[in-house]
Amino acid sequence: MDPRKHVTLKLQDMLKVIQLINKGTSYSTISKQFGIGVSTISDIKNNKEKIEKFVIETENGPGKRKTLKKPENPNVESAVFMWFIQQRRLHVPVSGEMLCEKARSFHRQFSKNNHSFNACKGWLDNFKKRHGIRHLKISGEKLSSKVDCIEPFQKYFEQLVIQKNFKAEQIYNADESGLFWRMLPEHTLVSSTEKAAPGRKIMKERVTFMPCTNATGNHKLRLLVVGKAQKPRALKSAALPVCYRGQKNAWVTRDLFLDWFNNEFVLSVRRHLSSINFPMEAVLLLDNCPDHPYADELRNEDGNIFAMFLPPNTTATIQPMD
Repeated sequence: MDPRKHVTLKLQDMLKVIQLINKGTSYSTISKQFGIGVSTISDIKNNKEKIEKFVIETENGPGKRKTLKKPENPNVESAVFMWFIQQRRLHVPVSGEMLCEKARSFHRQFSKNNHSFNACKGWLDNFKKRHGIRHLKISGEKLSSKVDCIEPFQKYFEQLVIQKNFKAEQIYNADESGLFWRMLPEHTLVSSTEKAAPGRKIMKERVTFMPCTNATGNHKLRLLVVGKAQKPRALKSAALPVCYRGQKNAWVTRDLFLDWFNNEFVLSVRRHLSSINFPMEAVLLLDNCPDHPYADELRNEDGNIFAMFLPPNTTATIQPMD
Protein backbone atom coordinates (compact mmCIF):
# COMPACT_ATOMS: atom_id res chain seq x y z
CA MET A 1 0.00 0.00 0.00
CA ASP A 2 1.43 3.38 -1.03
CA PRO A 3 2.24 5.77 1.82
CA ARG A 4 -0.13 8.69 2.07
CA LYS A 5 1.21 11.92 0.58
CA HIS A 6 1.96 14.57 3.19
CA VAL A 7 -0.68 17.31 3.16
CA THR A 8 -0.43 20.64 4.96
CA LEU A 9 -3.87 22.16 5.28
CA LYS A 10 -4.59 25.87 4.91
CA LEU A 11 -6.16 27.53 7.94
CA GLN A 12 -9.45 27.89 6.09
CA ASP A 13 -9.45 24.10 5.56
CA MET A 14 -8.64 23.58 9.24
CA LEU A 15 -11.74 25.62 10.05
CA LYS A 16 -13.77 23.31 7.80
CA VAL A 17 -12.35 20.30 9.64
CA ILE A 18 -13.34 21.87 12.97
CA GLN A 19 -16.87 22.45 11.68
CA LEU A 20 -17.14 18.82 10.59
CA ILE A 21 -15.86 17.64 13.98
CA ASN A 22 -18.47 19.83 15.70
CA LYS A 23 -21.17 18.24 13.53
CA GLY A 24 -20.10 14.79 14.67
CA THR A 25 -18.57 13.67 11.35
CA SER A 26 -16.39 10.61 11.74
CA TYR A 27 -12.61 10.96 11.61
CA SER A 28 -12.41 8.43 8.76
CA THR A 29 -14.77 10.53 6.61
CA ILE A 30 -12.78 13.71 7.31
CA SER A 31 -9.54 11.84 6.61
CA LYS A 32 -10.76 10.75 3.16
CA GLN A 33 -12.13 14.20 2.30
CA PHE A 34 -8.97 16.14 3.11
CA GLY A 35 -6.34 13.43 2.62
CA ILE A 36 -4.97 13.74 6.14
CA GLY A 37 -4.34 11.26 8.93
CA VAL A 38 -6.47 10.69 12.03
CA SER A 39 -3.63 12.03 14.20
CA THR A 40 -3.67 15.31 12.22
CA ILE A 41 -7.41 15.61 12.83
CA SER A 42 -6.81 15.08 16.56
CA ASP A 43 -4.12 17.81 16.54
CA ILE A 44 -6.54 20.22 14.84
CA LYS A 45 -9.22 19.41 17.41
CA ASN A 46 -6.78 19.94 20.31
CA ASN A 47 -5.71 23.31 18.83
CA LYS A 48 -9.27 24.34 17.98
CA GLU A 49 -9.41 27.39 20.24
CA LYS A 50 -5.94 28.56 19.20
CA ILE A 51 -6.79 28.28 15.46
CA GLU A 52 -10.16 30.05 15.81
CA LYS A 53 -8.65 32.84 17.94
CA PHE A 54 -5.82 33.36 15.44
CA VAL A 55 -8.25 33.62 12.50
CA ILE A 56 -10.51 36.07 14.38
CA GLU A 57 -7.52 38.30 15.20
CA THR A 58 -6.27 38.18 11.59
CA GLU A 59 -7.39 41.34 9.81
CA ASN A 60 -8.31 39.75 6.47
CA GLY A 61 -9.25 36.19 7.40
CA PRO A 62 -7.08 33.09 6.96
CA GLY A 63 -6.20 33.75 3.30
CA LYS A 64 -3.79 31.05 2.13
CA ARG A 65 -2.01 30.63 5.44
CA LYS A 66 -0.98 27.19 6.61
CA THR A 67 0.65 28.10 9.94
CA LEU A 68 -0.11 30.23 12.98
CA LYS A 69 3.21 32.02 12.68
CA LYS A 70 2.96 35.80 12.96
CA PRO A 71 5.10 38.27 10.94
CA GLU A 72 8.44 39.49 12.30
CA ASN A 73 7.27 43.13 12.20
CA PRO A 74 3.59 42.99 13.19
CA ASN A 75 3.25 46.77 13.62
CA VAL A 76 4.69 47.44 10.18
CA GLU A 77 2.56 44.74 8.57
CA SER A 78 -0.61 45.98 10.25
CA ALA A 79 0.07 49.55 9.11
CA VAL A 80 0.83 48.48 5.53
CA PHE A 81 -2.32 46.38 5.34
CA MET A 82 -4.46 49.21 6.74
CA TRP A 83 -2.95 51.60 4.17
CA PHE A 84 -3.62 49.05 1.42
CA ILE A 85 -7.29 48.71 2.42
CA GLN A 86 -7.69 52.50 2.51
CA GLN A 87 -6.25 52.85 -1.00
CA ARG A 88 -8.47 50.09 -2.42
CA ARG A 89 -11.55 51.68 -0.87
CA LEU A 90 -10.63 54.76 -2.93
CA HIS A 91 -10.13 52.42 -5.95
CA VAL A 92 -6.46 53.42 -6.23
CA PRO A 93 -4.41 50.81 -8.15
CA VAL A 94 -1.72 49.35 -5.86
CA SER A 95 1.37 47.48 -7.04
CA GLY A 96 3.80 45.23 -5.21
CA GLU A 97 6.50 47.89 -5.35
CA MET A 98 4.16 50.37 -3.69
CA LEU A 99 3.53 47.91 -0.83
CA CYS A 100 7.28 47.34 -0.35
CA GLU A 101 8.05 51.06 -0.35
CA LYS A 102 5.26 51.73 2.14
CA ALA A 103 6.59 48.94 4.38
CA ARG A 104 10.07 50.51 4.36
CA SER A 105 8.56 53.90 5.17
CA PHE A 106 6.55 52.57 8.12
CA HIS A 107 9.57 50.62 9.39
CA ARG A 108 11.64 53.83 9.45
CA GLN A 109 8.87 55.49 11.48
CA PHE A 110 8.41 52.64 13.97
CA SER A 111 11.96 51.30 14.34
CA LYS A 112 14.03 52.49 17.30
CA ASN A 113 17.17 50.77 16.09
CA ASN A 114 19.11 50.93 12.87
CA HIS A 115 18.81 47.33 11.65
CA SER A 116 17.80 47.22 8.00
CA PHE A 117 14.46 46.08 6.65
CA ASN A 118 14.50 45.54 2.88
CA ALA A 119 10.87 44.50 2.27
CA CYS A 120 12.19 42.17 -0.44
CA LYS A 121 10.24 39.95 -2.83
CA GLY A 122 10.09 37.18 -0.23
CA TRP A 123 8.49 39.53 2.30
CA LEU A 124 6.00 40.73 -0.34
CA ASP A 125 5.03 37.17 -1.33
CA ASN A 126 4.47 36.19 2.31
CA PHE A 127 2.58 39.41 3.02
CA LYS A 128 0.18 38.74 0.12
CA LYS A 129 -0.32 35.13 1.22
CA ARG A 130 -0.99 36.11 4.81
CA HIS A 131 -3.67 38.60 3.81
CA GLY A 132 -5.15 36.83 0.80
CA ILE A 133 -4.08 39.58 -1.63
CA ARG A 134 -4.16 38.63 -5.30
CA HIS A 135 -3.71 40.21 -8.73
CA LEU A 136 -6.74 41.42 -10.67
CA LYS A 137 -6.92 43.17 -14.00
CA ILE A 138 -8.71 46.52 -13.78
CA SER A 139 -11.80 46.18 -15.97
CA GLY A 140 -14.84 48.13 -16.99
CA GLU A 141 -15.68 51.79 -16.51
CA LYS A 142 -17.89 51.57 -13.45
CA LEU A 143 -16.08 54.35 -11.61
CA SER A 144 -16.82 56.79 -14.46
CA SER A 145 -20.57 56.25 -14.20
CA LYS A 146 -22.90 59.19 -13.61
CA VAL A 147 -24.56 57.83 -10.50
CA ASP A 148 -26.97 60.77 -10.18
CA CYS A 149 -28.63 59.80 -13.48
CA ILE A 150 -29.34 56.22 -12.45
CA GLU A 151 -32.13 56.61 -9.89
CA PRO A 152 -34.33 58.93 -12.03
CA PHE A 153 -34.06 56.52 -14.96
CA GLN A 154 -34.86 53.52 -12.75
CA LYS A 155 -38.02 55.25 -11.50
CA TYR A 156 -39.02 56.18 -15.04
CA PHE A 157 -38.44 52.64 -16.28
CA GLU A 158 -40.34 51.15 -13.34
CA GLN A 159 -43.34 53.37 -14.21
CA LEU A 160 -43.13 52.23 -17.84
CA VAL A 161 -43.10 48.56 -16.79
CA ILE A 162 -46.16 49.10 -14.59
CA GLN A 163 -47.96 51.09 -17.30
CA LYS A 164 -47.27 48.48 -20.00
CA ASN A 165 -47.75 45.57 -17.57
CA PHE A 166 -44.44 44.12 -18.76
CA LYS A 167 -43.17 40.86 -17.34
CA ALA A 168 -39.50 39.85 -17.23
CA GLU A 169 -40.11 37.76 -20.38
CA GLN A 170 -40.82 40.99 -22.29
CA ILE A 171 -37.78 43.02 -21.19
CA TYR A 172 -34.64 42.59 -23.33
CA ASN A 173 -31.11 43.93 -23.30
CA ALA A 174 -28.37 43.80 -25.96
CA ASP A 175 -24.79 45.06 -25.98
CA GLU A 176 -21.95 44.89 -28.50
CA SER A 177 -18.41 43.77 -27.75
CA GLY A 178 -15.25 43.16 -29.78
CA LEU A 179 -13.25 39.95 -30.11
CA PHE A 180 -9.64 40.35 -31.30
CA TRP A 181 -9.41 36.80 -32.51
CA ARG A 182 -5.79 36.88 -33.77
CA MET A 183 -4.22 38.71 -30.83
CA LEU A 184 -1.50 36.68 -29.06
CA PRO A 185 -1.25 36.50 -25.25
CA GLU A 186 0.55 39.39 -23.55
CA HIS A 187 2.32 37.10 -21.06
CA THR A 188 4.45 34.00 -21.63
CA LEU A 189 6.52 31.51 -19.71
CA VAL A 190 10.25 31.69 -20.50
CA SER A 191 13.28 29.49 -19.82
CA SER A 192 16.02 30.40 -17.36
CA THR A 193 18.36 31.36 -20.24
CA GLU A 194 16.02 34.01 -21.68
CA LYS A 195 16.65 37.56 -20.49
CA ALA A 196 13.80 39.09 -22.51
CA ALA A 197 10.70 37.99 -24.40
CA PRO A 198 10.61 39.84 -27.76
CA GLY A 199 7.12 40.25 -29.15
CA ARG A 200 5.45 40.67 -32.51
CA LYS A 201 3.27 43.42 -33.89
CA ILE A 202 -0.15 43.25 -32.28
CA MET A 203 -2.74 41.74 -34.62
CA LYS A 204 -5.91 43.79 -34.30
CA GLU A 205 -8.17 41.82 -36.61
CA ARG A 206 -11.50 41.59 -34.91
CA VAL A 207 -15.12 40.65 -35.14
CA THR A 208 -17.93 42.39 -33.28
CA PHE A 209 -20.54 40.29 -31.57
CA MET A 210 -23.73 41.22 -29.75
CA PRO A 211 -25.61 38.99 -27.30
CA CYS A 212 -29.27 39.69 -26.60
CA THR A 213 -31.64 38.04 -24.14
CA ASN A 214 -34.66 38.77 -22.02
CA ALA A 215 -34.57 39.33 -18.25
CA THR A 216 -35.49 35.73 -17.43
CA GLY A 217 -32.82 34.29 -19.72
CA ASN A 218 -35.44 32.01 -21.27
CA HIS A 219 -35.11 33.62 -24.68
CA LYS A 220 -31.57 34.06 -25.98
CA LEU A 221 -31.40 35.39 -29.53
CA ARG A 222 -28.75 34.24 -31.95
CA LEU A 223 -25.54 36.21 -31.54
CA LEU A 224 -25.17 39.02 -34.01
CA VAL A 225 -21.63 38.62 -35.41
CA VAL A 226 -20.10 41.27 -37.68
CA GLY A 227 -16.95 40.53 -39.66
CA LYS A 228 -15.16 42.35 -42.49
CA ALA A 229 -16.08 39.88 -45.23
CA GLN A 230 -19.60 39.86 -46.64
CA LYS A 231 -19.39 36.13 -47.36
CA PRO A 232 -16.33 34.57 -45.69
CA ARG A 233 -14.92 31.75 -47.81
CA ALA A 234 -14.19 29.63 -44.75
CA LEU A 235 -17.88 29.76 -43.78
CA LYS A 236 -19.24 29.11 -47.26
CA SER A 237 -20.63 25.66 -46.47
CA ALA A 238 -20.97 26.11 -42.71
CA ALA A 239 -24.30 26.59 -40.95
CA LEU A 240 -23.39 28.76 -37.96
CA PRO A 241 -25.87 29.32 -35.12
CA VAL A 242 -25.35 33.10 -35.38
CA CYS A 243 -26.72 36.02 -37.34
CA TYR A 244 -23.69 36.99 -39.46
CA ARG A 245 -23.27 40.34 -41.23
CA GLY A 246 -20.36 41.84 -43.14
CA GLN A 247 -19.01 45.40 -42.74
CA LYS A 248 -15.64 46.71 -43.90
CA ASN A 249 -14.55 47.68 -40.38
CA ALA A 250 -16.40 44.86 -38.59
CA TRP A 251 -18.53 47.44 -36.78
CA VAL A 252 -22.22 47.52 -35.99
CA THR A 253 -23.33 50.50 -38.05
CA ARG A 254 -26.65 52.32 -37.85
CA ASP A 255 -28.05 50.62 -40.95
CA LEU A 256 -26.81 47.22 -39.87
CA PHE A 257 -28.36 47.57 -36.42
CA LEU A 258 -31.67 48.72 -37.90
CA ASP A 259 -31.69 45.66 -40.18
CA TRP A 260 -30.98 43.38 -37.20
CA PHE A 261 -33.75 44.97 -35.15
CA ASN A 262 -36.44 44.60 -37.83
CA ASN A 263 -35.46 41.26 -39.34
CA GLU A 264 -33.99 39.41 -36.38
CA PHE A 265 -35.06 40.89 -33.07
CA VAL A 266 -38.71 41.68 -33.78
CA LEU A 267 -39.38 38.38 -35.56
CA SER A 268 -37.62 36.30 -32.91
CA VAL A 269 -39.38 38.08 -30.04
CA ARG A 270 -42.76 37.57 -31.69
CA ARG A 271 -42.12 33.84 -32.04
CA HIS A 272 -41.09 33.56 -28.40
CA LEU A 273 -44.02 35.55 -27.02
CA SER A 274 -46.43 33.57 -29.19
CA SER A 275 -45.04 30.27 -27.90
CA ILE A 276 -45.74 31.25 -24.26
CA ASN A 277 -49.06 33.02 -24.97
CA PHE A 278 -47.83 36.49 -24.02
CA PRO A 279 -49.01 39.79 -25.57
CA MET A 280 -46.94 40.91 -28.57
CA GLU A 281 -45.24 43.66 -26.59
CA ALA A 282 -41.60 44.01 -25.56
CA VAL A 283 -38.91 46.59 -24.84
CA LEU A 284 -35.21 46.45 -25.75
CA LEU A 285 -32.81 48.34 -23.47
CA LEU A 286 -29.72 49.69 -25.23
CA ASP A 287 -26.73 51.81 -24.32
CA ASN A 288 -26.46 55.32 -25.68
CA CYS A 289 -24.07 54.49 -28.55
CA PRO A 290 -23.77 57.07 -31.37
CA ASP A 291 -23.96 54.28 -33.98
CA HIS A 292 -27.39 53.16 -32.81
CA PRO A 293 -30.45 54.42 -34.72
CA TYR A 294 -32.79 56.91 -33.06
CA ALA A 295 -35.33 55.46 -30.62
CA ASP A 296 -38.30 56.36 -32.87
CA GLU A 297 -36.73 54.25 -35.66
CA LEU A 298 -36.46 51.19 -33.42
CA ARG A 299 -40.14 50.30 -33.35
CA ASN A 300 -42.16 47.71 -35.18
CA GLU A 301 -45.11 48.80 -37.31
CA ASP A 302 -47.62 48.90 -34.42
CA GLY A 303 -45.12 50.32 -31.92
CA ASN A 304 -45.57 47.54 -29.38
CA ILE A 305 -42.02 46.21 -29.74
CA PHE A 306 -39.63 49.09 -29.26
CA ALA A 307 -36.23 50.14 -27.93
CA MET A 308 -35.24 52.69 -25.34
CA PHE A 309 -31.82 54.00 -24.30
CA LEU A 310 -30.07 53.99 -20.96
CA PRO A 311 -28.69 57.37 -19.78
CA PRO A 312 -25.16 58.18 -20.98
CA ASN A 313 -22.26 56.90 -18.84
CA THR A 314 -24.40 54.57 -16.75
CA THR A 315 -24.18 51.29 -18.66
CA ALA A 316 -21.21 49.96 -16.66
CA THR A 317 -23.40 50.16 -13.55
CA ILE A 318 -26.93 49.22 -14.64
CA GLN A 319 -26.72 47.44 -18.00
CA PRO A 320 -27.05 43.66 -17.48
CA MET A 321 -25.07 42.76 -20.63
CA ASP A 322 -22.12 44.99 -19.70
